[in-house]
Amino acid sequence: MTTRPYEPSDAAAVTALMNVIDEAGGGRAALTVEGTGAMLSSQVADFSTDTRLTFEADGTLAAAGMVSMPPTGGFRADLFGGVHPDRRGQGLGRALLGWQYERATQIHAVTAPGDQWQAEIGVMAGEPTAARLFARLDFAAVRYFFEMLASTASTSGAALPAGLRSEVPTPSIDRSLFDAHVEAFADHWGAQRRDYDKWLSLALHSKNFRPDLSRVAFDGDEIAGYVLTYRDNDPIRSYIGQVGTRRPWRGKGLASALMAEVIEASGQAGYSHICLAVDADSPTGAVGVYERAGFKQEHSFVAYHRPIGNRGSTDEPATC
Repeated sequence: MTTRPYEPSDAAAVTALMNVIDEAGGGRAALTVEGTGAMLSSQVADFSTDTRLTFEADGTLAAAGMVSMPPTGGFRADLFGGVHPDRRGQGLGRALLGWQYERATQIHAVTAPGDQWQAEIGVMAGEPTAARLFARLDFAAVRYFFEMLASTASTSGAALPAGLRSEVPTPSIDRSLFDAHVEAFADHWGAQRRDYDKWLSLALHSKNFRPDLSRVAFDGDEIAGYVLTYRDNDPIRSYIGQVGTRRPWRGKGLASALMAEVIEASGQAGYSHICLAVDADSPTGAVGVYERAGFKQEHSFVAYHRPIGNRGSTDEPATC
């Protein structure tokens, strides 16, 4: 086997590997090449030092590991990657995750030695080998997420609250939509404020973004809430990436109404299903909103943390 850093031309191989890993854990092949490339380009500071790919003699990718740099004022270093199911049990996973955590501690020591960070890695809930590996390296399960699926054949029929209107997002509201997103997610577990340009590359300027299947609610000139939709790797599905309601408009059925519009639009665009991921313990009651919109749990995903720094462990963000 040979090891080298990631290069942008490796996005397809990394995507295929991660999809195989997710499927082996009871999930599905949801990642797209465009999404993987954009995520790594925006969140990994230096491919030469913060990524590691391991290849078979025939050039097949056997394992991949990446370490993200938290945004300014952030607290979480995301560890992305894994080992092909056919190559497990040979020490690759232990070596790779050990390297990822060591690299995260090095980044922390240089950039924020006085702050408490978390290294985070995730896995499908049906993957026991990864869970055992994480436990051996002192990672603890801290949060569960649901991947949910709904048919586009029918919607809840929920209507917008009186006085609000919905529109398809246009580039003219990019900045306002970013500000609304930051505000809406400020009290969500694990939220980190990304730089505007990096958020755009992952969201509104992503090649997978479907503005025609997205909706933004306005109260006068103010954004009250939004649902942003993307192309999924599965051609019969659209994917809801972000749902947010600003605090003054919560509890009025706004998210349900926007979801109904997005589901209907996805059906008209030829998608038979629509999917999303949600924090199982969302403080805004998002799981219930989605269930009432017709979504049902399809898979579960688990986030694991290991502290970085010397101020003790915490499962809650130090700063947002």
